[in-house]
Parts: sequence; structure tokens; C-alpha cells
Amino acid sequence: MPTDPGLNLEFVDEALRLVRDAEKQGIRLRILGSIAYRLQCPNHLNLFEDMKRVLTDVDFGAEKKQNRAIREFLTARGYVPDDGVYVASEGARHAYLHKDTGLNVDVFADELYFCHRIPFKGRLDLDSPTICTTDLLLEKMQIVEINLKDFKDTVVLMLEHPLSHEQPGPKSIDTNYIVDIMRQDWGFYHTVTTNLKRVPEFLTEFPSLGVQDQGTVRSRIEELLKVLDEAPKTLGWKMRAKVGTRRRWYQEVSEKSRQY
Repeated sequence: MPTDPGLNLEFVDEALRLVRDAEKQGIRLRILGSIAYRLQCPNHLNLFEDMKRVLTDVDFGAEKKQNRAIREFLTARGYVPDDGVYVASEGARHAYLHKDTGLNVDVFADELYFCHRIPFKGRLDLDSPTICTTDLLLEKMQIVEINLKDFKDTVVLMLEHPLSHEQPGPKSIDTNYIVDIMRQDWGFYHTVTTNLKRVPEFLTEFPSLGVQDQGTVRSRIEELLKVLDEAPKTLGWKMRAKVGTRRRWYQEVSEKSRQY
């Protein structure tokens, strides 16, 4: 696989090794965040080169029913758990620090919940070693105080992977799944559509992105927005839409708490 100079390849190798070794023990760990975006976009790794991020942590999605096995698995490999994070989250999040390498590992059990909930239960088998591309898109688009790197990641993901309306695969973006969530949750819908509409503004951040590729990203975003707009909404969605942004529609989180 081509390499991205913005990543610490030793940590990438460690993330892949943890997924592989965990799988041998019947434990499902799936990578999310910046590493996952690069693993899922091998044809456009060159577009990540200007980000130059220093990788200091690896994030995984998992299922809460495997919490004990995950803890035993990681501690056996030199990872020291932060019991405070685990207790405070009631087992929804694990945090570890490797005693020798200094690598931080976060595990999100059953869901990634920052501004909005992204469920993992029953979805970790859709792809490996990362969560599926659909959930990767939601991971970024659920951020209310979204930043430049999140938009850049989204541009590359939308360029690499097509939308799928009927028979989605792990490498396509499942519009039916996204619609099913958004049609029931106005707040999530508002955040996602607001962010999607802004993505084309950041196409100019990639000088090497040709007119055709820019058009591909624009058309996929327009298509997804159209599908979301036209989908029938639930009564709860319509009632919440009347309140709009006069009431907070998302969970507040700090930038530090979501460094994925």
C-alpha cells in the first residue's frame, strides 16, 4: 500500500496488528478516524499528504459485550487502562496508554457518541480492518464544530467511494442506511446536511484535484443531499424541525475529547 508521510507507520502497523490478533480471539476491533480514512482511500493517498498530522493515538469501534475480553487483550499487550474513563462512561469508552511506545488507544463500545450517536452494534462485520465507509462518513459529518481536516477527509472519502442506493457493499456509501437514521432524527439531519453543503468549499484545498474529480465529489454530495431531502420524515422529526436551532440539537463535546 502507498504510504502517507503524515502518519507514523509504526502506529498504523500496530493498529492493523491489533485488529488481526483480536480477530483470532473472536474479538472485533475496527479502526476509525484518520488511519481508517487512509486505509479506505488507497487510490487517493496523495491528497492526504498536505495534512502532515503526527499520529499519537488509534481509535477503535467495538461492542460492549466484549468489554472484558478487550481489556484483557490490550493489557496483555502492554496497554495500561484509564479506569476513570471507563467508569465515567459506564463502559462505553476505554482509554489505554502503552507503557513503552506511548501510543494512546481509545475503544468506543457499541457507538461513537460525540455530537450525535453512530451505532456499531451489528455493523462491525460489514468491513475490516476499519468500520465501513458509510459509518466513516457519518463519523465526520456528525461534528457540529467541524474543522478543516474533517472536511478534507470527507472530500477524499467522497471521491474514492460511490453512493449505493440498493445493494451497498463495504466500499460504497449506503444512502438507505443514512436516510433511515436522518428521517427519524432532525438534529442529526440538520448537522449532517449543513456540513455536507459546505464540503465543496474545500475542494480548492487540494491543488492536484482535477476538474473531473471535483465534479465527482460535487455530484455525489448533491445526490446524497437530494435523497435525504426527499425521504419521508417521521412525525417526531417534523415536530422537532419546528423548534429548529432555538434549542440545542446535539451533545456538546470538547475538541480534545474527540481527537480521532
